[in-house]
Amino acid sequence: MSDTKELDFPRYAHVEGHTDVCYSEDGKYLITCGQDGDIRIWDGFDDGDPTEKCVGSEAFAVHQSGDLLYVGDDHHTLQVYTFPKAELIDTLTRFTASVCCLDSSKDGKLIAAGACDSSIQVVNKDTKSVLNFDGHKSPILSIKFDPLSEFLVSSSCDGTVKIWSIEKKSVVKEWTNVIPVSNAFQHSKIKCTPAWDPIDGNLLAIPFGKEIKFFQRGLWRELYTVHDYRLSEQDITVMSWSKCGRYIAAGTNIGFILVWNVSSQVIVLHAKCKERYSIRSLVWCPKNGEHILAYCDDHGQLGLVENANSDDFNIDSTNDEQNILMTDEESGDNVISLEQIKLEAEAELSKQRGGLSLNNVDGLEIDDDNSNLSSKCIPPTVSFSVDLQSPFQPCSTPVHLQRRFMVFNDVGYARQTNTVDENVIDVDFHDNTIHHAFRIKNVLGHTVAALCQEALVLGCDSQDTTPSKLVCVLLNSWDGKREWTVDLPDEDDICGLAVTADWIAVASVSRLLRLFTLGGGQREIISIPGPIVAINGSRDRLVVVHHCGAPIPGEQNLRYCVYKIDSRVEAICSGFVPLLPKSTLRWVGFSDYGSLCILDSAGTLQMLIKSYWSPLCCVDNTWNDTTNHYFVIGVNEARQDIRCILCKGSYYPSTTPHPFLNEIPWQIPLCDLNQEKGELEEKFWRSNIALSILPEEDGLQYDKELKTTFLKLFAMACKSGHDMRALELCKLIRSEQYLNLALKYAMRVGNSSLATKITTIIENETNVDDEPKPVTYSELFDSPSTSYNKNTNCISQQSQDLFSEKYTSNDSEDNNKESSSILSVLKKKQESELMNESNDIDRAFNPFKKKTGGQANISFGTLSPLDQTIEPSSDNKRKSDLSDSYEGIESTNKSKKPKGVSKLSSFIFKK
Repeated sequence: MSDTKELDFPRYAHVEGHTDVCYSEDGKYLITCGQDGDIRIWDGFDDGDPTEKCVGSEAFAVHQSGDLLYVGDDHHTLQVYTFPKAELIDTLTRFTASVCCLDSSKDGKLIAAGACDSSIQVVNKDTKSVLNFDGHKSPILSIKFDPLSEFLVSSSCDGTVKIWSIEKKSVVKEWTNVIPVSNAFQHSKIKCTPAWDPIDGNLLAIPFGKEIKFFQRGLWRELYTVHDYRLSEQDITVMSWSKCGRYIAAGTNIGFILVWNVSSQVIVLHAKCKERYSIRSLVWCPKNGEHILAYCDDHGQLGLVENANSDDFNIDSTNDEQNILMTDEESGDNVISLEQIKLEAEAELSKQRGGLSLNNVDGLEIDDDNSNLSSKCIPPTVSFSVDLQSPFQPCSTPVHLQRRFMVFNDVGYARQTNTVDENVIDVDFHDNTIHHAFRIKNVLGHTVAALCQEALVLGCDSQDTTPSKLVCVLLNSWDGKREWTVDLPDEDDICGLAVTADWIAVASVSRLLRLFTLGGGQREIISIPGPIVAINGSRDRLVVVHHCGAPIPGEQNLRYCVYKIDSRVEAICSGFVPLLPKSTLRWVGFSDYGSLCILDSAGTLQMLIKSYWSPLCCVDNTWNDTTNHYFVIGVNEARQDIRCILCKGSYYPSTTPHPFLNEIPWQIPLCDLNQEKGELEEKFWRSNIALSILPEEDGLQYDKELKTTFLKLFAMACKSGHDMRALELCKLIRSEQYLNLALKYAMRVGNSSLATKITTIIENETNVDDEPKPVTYSELFDSPSTSYNKNTNCISQQSQDLFSEKYTSNDSEDNNKESSSILSVLKKKQESELMNESNDIDRAFNPFKKKTGGQANISFGTLSPLDQTIEPSSDNKRKSDLSDSYEGIESTNKSKKPKGVSKLSSFIFKK
C-alpha cells in the first residue's frame, strides 16, 4: 500500500469556479478554460506568458484534436479555433444552452458536445452532419467516445450514466443514481467522467461514489471494482485513463488524487494537494513513457503530478515480514518476483479484454501448467444491483431544478424558485375569480406540495435538528385560522402529499400514510407494505403506489392500492402496476369520473377499467418529434382526451413563459391504425369503453358512434367476403337493435347464410333477456296475414332509411316492436315473391292437380341464395316494394304453391 504523497502548490490559471484542462495531442501544450471566459494555452506548466483568448463570459470545456481547438462556452455554440494561435475560424453547431463538455473520436472525424439543455450532438467535421442524442433530463456533465467509435458514454446532472449506440442513436445501457442529482452544471459537486480502455475499448470504467467499477463491453456486466479505504470520507469527482492503458487516476472532492494499476488492481499513488479544493478536471500526458497528471480545482488553479506511477515498483514492508517476495540468491529456483506477478496479471487482463479467461470458468481456478502461480482472473459477478424508483409527486417537476413546478393541476400551480437571489413559492390559479394569486417565502425549504380549491399543502425534509414539517394554507377558512403546521416524528421525512375538500394524506419514508382533516385534526394512520413511490387523491378516493419486493434488473415491481375515505377508511382495490419494459412510473391519478390512470416513462397512458388495465394512448407518439414529450395533468373520460403540456426537448415544462395547456385525444394502440379497418376498430372500442364507464345520459353520443362504427365495420366485412368476421362482430354487440340493422343489411346484399346466423343470435339474446321472441322466417309462413296490419304505419316509416340515426332505444317495449316489425317486413316481402312465382308456375307443371288448403312448408334454410338477392333501390322504390308486399297478402292466401316444387326449380323455369 502506497503512502500519501504531498503535491506541490498549484499555480493560478483562472478565477474561482469550474475550470477545465486538456493536453495537446503531442503532449507539449496544456490548454485551460475557466469562469472568466478565457482560454489559455500553456507551453509547459512553468510557462509564464501563455497564449490568452477571450471566448465569452464563461468557458466550460476545451478539447484539442489535430490542428484545431474546440471550445464550449456560454454563447450556446461549439466554436473552432486554430491551434496553437487560437484564432476563431468556424462555429460547428449550436445548442439552446451553454456547451459544457467535449470529446472527439480516435480518428478525429467526429466531435461530440454536451450542453446544459440536456442534449448531446455528434458532428461530422467533414460533412457537418449532426446526430442528436436526447434522453437525459438535466445538463450533461461529461461525454466520451469509445476507441472504435461505436458507442458514446455520457453522464448527466440527473444522476444517470448512459451508453449510446452512435449508429442507432439509442440507449443500449443505463445506470441510475450514480451521482447525486444537481440542478446545474456549475453546481454539480461530482462531475463523473466515465472512461474507456484506450487500447481496444473492451473495458468501461465508471466512478460510483467512493469506488470505480469496470464493465465489459457489449454485455455491460460488472467485472470488478477498485477502491481504497482512505476514500471512506470523500467521493470521486473526476477520473482519467492513461494513454498506455495501464493506469487509471481519480480526483476527489477534498483535493486527493489516487492512481491504480488496472491489471493488478493495486493503488500505486495516493497524493494530496496543498490546498484541499475539489478536483474539477484531470488528464494524463499523452507522451510515451511520461506518467504525468495535470489537474484543475474549483478555485481555478492548475496543478501537476509527476511520476504518477512511481510507487508501482515499491515493495511493501509487510511483504518482507511474511517472506512472500525473495531474491534469486535466497530462494533459488522457487522464486516468484514482483515483476513476474505484474506481467502475469497484465497478461490475464489482456485475455479478459478479449473475452472470459479460460482459467476461470464459473468461478473455478485452474492452474496453468507453465506457471508456478495460480492465475487468478477477474472474479465473476455473483449478485446484481436493483435501481428502485425514487418517490415523486405527481404533476410536479424534479426537485433539483432551480425553477420548478411543485404542483400543476386543474386548479392551479405552485411554482418554486430556488436561486441565490430568491427562495420563494408563487401560487396561482387558473380561475382568478375563485382565488387570487399569492407568494410565500420558502423559509423552511419546502419541496413537496399539493393543491385543491380549499387548501394548499406544503412539506419539507428534516434538516439537522429541525424535523420534517407539514404546512397547510386554508383558502376558504371561515374561522379566521388560515394556516396550521404539524411536525413529523424524528428521522421521518415527507415523500408525498394529497389533498381534497375533506382530508389530507401525508406519505412518509417510514412507509406510513397519515390522514388529517382539513382543519388539522389527526385521523387514521395506514401502514404501507413497501417504500412509497407516489400518492394522489380525488374526491373520496386515494391511490398509493409502492414497491413490492425486489424487481428483476432494469424493471420496477410496483403495486397500487385505492382507498375510499369518508367517515372511515376502506380499501377498495389493489394490484400490480403494469409498466412497459425498462420503464418507470411517470404519473398516477384519477380521471374526471374517478377511474385510476397511470403513465409510464415510455409514454403509455393506461386506465383501470373494472378489473383490468387497458392502454388508452401512447402520449409521446402523438407528436412527430421524438425529442418532445407531454407532461400529463389529467384525463377526461367524457370528452376522451388528455390534458397535458407540450415540453419541447425535455420531459418537464419550463416555468417561463407560462406553459400552454393542450388536449390530445385518446388513441387506443391497436394494429394498422393507418388503415380504414384499424381506424374504425379503434373508434369502436373507444366507444365501447366509454359506454362501459359513463352514465347513460353522458354516453348517448358514444352510443350513436358505436352503432355507426359497428355498421361500417359490418358492411366492410360483408363486402370483402369475411362473413365470419362479420358474424363475430355481431356477437360482440349486446343490442338487438344493432343486430336487426345488421340483419337488414345482410338481406339487402343477398347473404342469406349470414342472415340466418344473425337471426339465431337475435333469438339467443332474446331468450337470455326473457324478452318476447322475435318472429322468425319459419313462423312467418304459419302466421295470419292480419298480424302485419296493425304495424303498417310503423313499418313504412322506419324503412325510409336503412341506417337512419332515428333508431334509438327508448325502452324495451319499443325495441321488441321494432325487432318484430323489421323481421316481419323482410319476411313478408319474401313470402310475396314466393307466392307470385308459384302462381305463374302452377299451370305449367300440373294444372289439374288439387290444391291443398294449407300453406307450403318452406324452410328458410332450404332457400337458394340466388332468390334472396335484393337489388339496392332508392327510397321511393323501397316504399313501393313494401306496398306491393302488402297488396299481395290477399292473393297469397288464395293461391297456394303446389307441393313438391322447389324454389330453385321455379326460379330456373321462370328464366
